[in-house]
Amino acid sequence: MDLIQKLTISALLALTIVTAGMLIQNHIAVLNSPEATTDPQIDLQKIYEDKISKNTILYASVVDLLKQKQFSQADSKLQEIEASNPDNPQSLIYRAKLQYGLGESATAIHSYRLAIDSSPDYIDKKTPLFMGDEIMDVISETRSKLLREKKLKPGDTSIDIALEDIYYLQRRIAGGCE
Repeated sequence: MDLIQKLTISALLALTIVTAGMLIQNHIAVLNSPEATTDPQIDLQKIYEDKISKNTILYASVVDLLKQKQFSQADSKLQEIEASNPDNPQSLIYRAKLQYGLGESATAIHSYRLAIDSSPDYIDKKTPLFMGDEIMDVISETRSKLLREKKLKPGDTSIDIALEDIYYLQRRIAGGCE
């Protein structure tokens, strides 16, 4: 074995030892980090609890007004909340409930679609935010009305759009691909 071969083998051996040391050091650091000792499921549960708690407080007056069927006051309050919290998809859920209470079924279905597109947690049965059953109840009632209307007004594109929203929601809630 000549000198170059001996130096090459020595260099490879040294690199292997350094690399192994770095891997061991990294593994020890990961095991000792605080993130390694916390359960991600617990963190996720805490996030959901915080979100639900915040939304319960934020939308309490809207819920009360909807229960009392005071739709114009509920709409005003919801608009205030939407202005101060524009990225909260819970507003879309309450907007849909308001629209449905006013008899605007097709518009309510579209608001549910927007809410689900903003936060798929609403149709994930594993989350405490799941409301697929409630949405399916609205869909069932609305679909039959829209199918009757489609027969009466075959050229009405707004009915076709509303039916497409219904079919989309049914696929999403059932777990279909999009």
